[in-house]
Amino acid sequence: MDLRLTVDLPRDLDRMNTLRHVLDGALDGLGVAPQAREDIGLIVSETWANVIAHVTVGVAFQVRATVDEEQCVIEVTNPGDQASDVLNALTASGHSLRIVSTLADAVDVDRDGLLVKVTKKL
Repeated sequence: MDLRLTVDLPRDLDRMNTLRHVLDGALDGLGVAPQAREDIGLIVSETWANVIAHVTVGVAFQVRATVDEEQCVIEVTNPGDQASDVLNALTASGHSLRIVSTLADAVDVDRDGLLVKVTKKL
């Protein structure tokens, strides 16, 4: 089992919902357990809701999901040259970081353009 999904998204909640459903369907097709899929869906929702709440309108982001036999890694990045203008959304209030940290096995936050890298064991 190996899945790589990369999507460039504008700051738009509806498109993230679509991505979350597509990712869930792919994970289901790969045989990932329902609880792990629910956790991954919530991780994606929480990270993206914070991107929408804390970044400039018009800034696009990239969401990358990589799944193998053991884990799912979700990365939310700013692939453009606007990295210095982006507030690290998960550190702004701390609420989403706590939620994501509870669900994930590892959370990395980087100020060099990578907003978040979350790893969830399957």
